[in-house]
Amino acid sequence: MIKLIIKWLIFAGVIMGTCYLPGITVENFQYAMLIAAVLTLINIFIKPLLKLIALPVNFMTFGLFNLVINFGILYAVSYFIPQYHFDNIGSCFLASLIIAIAYTILKKA
Repeated sequence: MIKLIIKWLIFAGVIMGTCYLPGITVENFQYAMLIAAVLTLINIFIKPLLKLIALPVNFMTFGLFNLVINFGILYAVSYFIPQYHFDNIGSCFLASLIIAIAYTILKKA
């Protein structure tokens, strides 16, 4: 249980760390923890279904379509949680790339 909480706090810290990129804002650490929890739930329950639906496209792009799926999920989360805001699409894509790498590393640990 403590390991789960530590991973959650680290993931929220990564989300707060993306605020230092231009065009990304998070109001405070509590919202970063909320975003981390929402992203984790989406990655557990909804993302496998999206990957299954997009399997042919993902196969043709050698897995690069996963970046588009990650971008869409992060953009949707920022739409539903207005305290997490992107000024442009490029900053959202860069943040989704960083968050996806961090989530993969935390999932393996």
